[in-house]
Amino acid sequence: MVDDLRVPAQFNDVVVESIRRSYIWLRKKSDEYRAIRKALDRLVQGETGKAMTPEEAITFLRSRVVEARQSFAGRERKFTPHLTSYLNGRRYLHVDALPPPENLEEVISILGCYPTITAVDVEAHMPILRVLDEHVRYLEATHGSAAASYIRTRTIRFAECVAKWPDSERQFVPGPMKWFKERRYEQDSRHWERTAPNGFQSERDQLSSLIH
Repeated sequence: MVDDLRVPAQFNDVVVESIRRSYIWLRKKSDEYRAIRKALDRLVQGETGKAMTPEEAITFLRSRVVEARQSFAGRERKFTPHLTSYLNGRRYLHVDALPPPENLEEVISILGCYPTITAVDVEAHMPILRVLDEHVRYLEATHGSAAASYIRTRTIRFAECVAKWPDSERQFVPGPMKWFKERRYEQDSRHWERTAPNGFQSERDQLSSLIH
């Protein structure tokens, strides 16, 4: 059992937290910190067949945790291992990088039209991009080569509606993962409009319940 007091100084709380926060589901912080430090220590000692410097171990483990987050993004929570189980089971040694979305350029373009997205970070937004890619491929059966254009056009229309909302209402715009995953781009755009000067309360309550 690795003694936490013996791990290199580079494995401080800031570093460990950056790795921890890269995972999709978090549970007990103290256990996750301990599991991360043990994994880093094993990598430094040569767990992969080659000893790593502390910096190499940090980079390696963080990248594998990010890959795991992307791989598990579409799973139900009950079927996703806790970070502690993932690390203690040494699953980071066997994670294969997923291929990029089939329609990567198209889905990046779509996501960039969402009202709360100022710039698409491919690595950080990969779970959303994969969801979008699935939707594009699904809609190709009915929309053909215009599937991506359809989602993009609807997203632009939603952004146009949101741009007309009062500033106080924009906090209720759903996160992009929720909006795309629930296929809200298929809604009638009347659901996105705010026309009554004092009629925002019902919409605010509805959006608040959907967000939370």
